[in-house]
Amino acid sequence: MNELDLELYEAYLDNTLDSEAKIAFEARLLDDTSFKESFEAYKETSVYLSEKFSDQEELNAFENNLKNLSEEHFTKKTSSGYKTEIWKYAAAIVLLITIGGYFLMDNDQPRYNDFATYPTISLVQRSSGDPMAKKAENAFNNKSFKEATAYLNELLNIDPKNQELLLYRGIAQIETGAYQNAYKDLDEVASGSSVYKNEAIWQKALGLLKQKNYNKCKLVLVEIPPSADEYNKAQALLKKL
Repeated sequence: MNELDLELYEAYLDNTLDSEAKIAFEARLLDDTSFKESFEAYKETSVYLSEKFSDQEELNAFENNLKNLSEEHFTKKTSSGYKTEIWKYAAAIVLLITIGGYFLMDNDQPRYNDFATYPTISLVQRSSGDPMAKKAENAFNNKSFKEATAYLNELLNIDPKNQELLLYRGIAQIETGAYQNAYKDLDEVASGSSVYKNEAIWQKALGLLKQKNYNKCKLVLVEIPPSADEYNKAQALLKKL
């Protein structure tokens, strides 16, 4: 992948190629496996960033974290608009994945069980002895995650915005394979400002690792800022991916 290829990707996605160039681009996708794989990585990353960061402030924070990972391959942002910036960040990440060294993949991928850790939860202390909270606490701490999910559902019916309960239900759902429901819960926590924010990002990355979705796992891991307690764990996992 080179800079000209990246410009082609951007023009194709923005539908600004003329008909002849578009035909040539699509023919190359069919004939050149490496070109196609690079384009798919770029497109997936662009879509992910567009969905993840809804405003300029969030995108700037992500830029700072990305700079910490690789100054050498980072693509500086331009003043040509938010959409173009998304593509530039996507290009930077794809470069990191393909040639940056930091994200190079090998044949010995890390395993979920090597990194998965669960907090010991103490819901009863904060719920005035609620028997349902006690059941959820016991089930989760005993790793009976299907039961824990059912009890947490009951608690969240009463308190649907409780960030702690959403985090624990997200973790439990990853363990039972209900990934989309898990990510919905974890994304809600990660988009907030509670003390559980970075833990939710970390747990989502672990879910993607469990699914062997390594590229998206990397994208989530780089959201964890250096100030977070989870940062060192995230860096250790990134180095193994």
